[in-house]
Amino acid sequence: MGCVVTTIDTEALAQLWSTDDLRADHVSAAEGRTFLVLPSIDRPRLVVPTRPHRAAGAIVRALRDKSSTKARAKTLAIRTALATGAKGTWLPDPDLFGEVIRQLPQEEYVYGVHLGPPRANRKPVLVLATAQGGLVAFVKCGVNALTDQLVHAEAAALTSVAHLTSLRTPHLIGMGEHRDHPYTVQSPVPTNRHRRSAAHIVAAQVEVASVGRGSIDVTAELDAVAERWRQRVIAAADGQPGVKEFAGLAERWTERAHGSSLNWGSWHGDWRRTNMAVTSSGCSVWDWERFATGVPVGYDALHLFLMSHASSVHDLSSLPVDLFDNAQRLLRPFGVRGRTEAELTTAGYLLELSGRYIDDNQSQTGVRLGPVHEWLLPFLSTTLMHQVQHGAGRPGSGVSEP
Repeated sequence: MGCVVTTIDTEALAQLWSTDDLRADHVSAAEGRTFLVLPSIDRPRLVVPTRPHRAAGAIVRALRDKSSTKARAKTLAIRTALATGAKGTWLPDPDLFGEVIRQLPQEEYVYGVHLGPPRANRKPVLVLATAQGGLVAFVKCGVNALTDQLVHAEAAALTSVAHLTSLRTPHLIGMGEHRDHPYTVQSPVPTNRHRRSAAHIVAAQVEVASVGRGSIDVTAELDAVAERWRQRVIAAADGQPGVKEFAGLAERWTERAHGSSLNWGSWHGDWRRTNMAVTSSGCSVWDWERFATGVPVGYDALHLFLMSHASSVHDLSSLPVDLFDNAQRLLRPFGVRGRTEAELTTAGYLLELSGRYIDDNQSQTGVRLGPVHEWLLPFLSTTLMHQVQHGAGRPGSGVSEP
């Protein structure tokens, strides 16, 4: 039998297991099972069951990260450890697991937990599978005000996008509350990557952008964006870097946008390679907690480009430059034709991204992109905002409005 955990030092993990739950005299073979807690009990990011093998394999496949060679190597190491009978940690089944399976058909279920690295929106995600290895559901549970808001937002988003035909989205199986925090139960979507077709991805992004488009009042949405950005500044921690710069840039962008012809719609909010898969049955997209209506169309294409290049660049300050240079090409499928509109849309996206990191105080979590005051806001201030104010190409680019 494996060792018994005696301490819980993360908010996300404590939402599932209290310190009392994990006392040795509370744990018995009838109440729990063994898990690999990775990379360690002190820094838990992934909790994978050691048995049954088929269920463990299904859970590892559901949680696998294929975004890099290093990530794929870690997944292989986990699968090797399970296959060779690595010693596990004994954990009792959390109350949340019992609550969820009561909403599902009667069956023997096994679960794993994904926590990921420390970050502002960190929360436990349970993956449920049958003992025979059939993937059943993903369960997301809030742990604080920010993650509670995201859980509620995703539930609403899944309802808003359920009718879309160019992509596959999770089905909302159920909702509930656990220890005063909300949780959702979602169905899995196909993730067996079949091909990487840019056309399939663009078609799906364009359809998402169309959600709610006919009912958008542009003036009202601009005012709402401006107010949301103002509230982020007000709520920012005292002395948080970049807040004053963000406030000034946001005000200037809003003034310019009021006199523009930007097209408005919706976006997924975090469309990146790890949240999607182009499969034989179409484009699957998950993690809809950042979905929003009332943004210039094309934000998803810009976000995917930026996030796809972020891990491969040494100097982060080159990211917004590259995005700016590719903006018109990326936004053309969304009906954005002019360079001024493309650059104004890109400025709005970069400000939205900056505001999100400021709002979540990501500069304090160790996330590489978190310190936007170092790599993003200077670009917006000295380069991109010059175009916004003067209606010309980026200084030094030699490009002007066609």
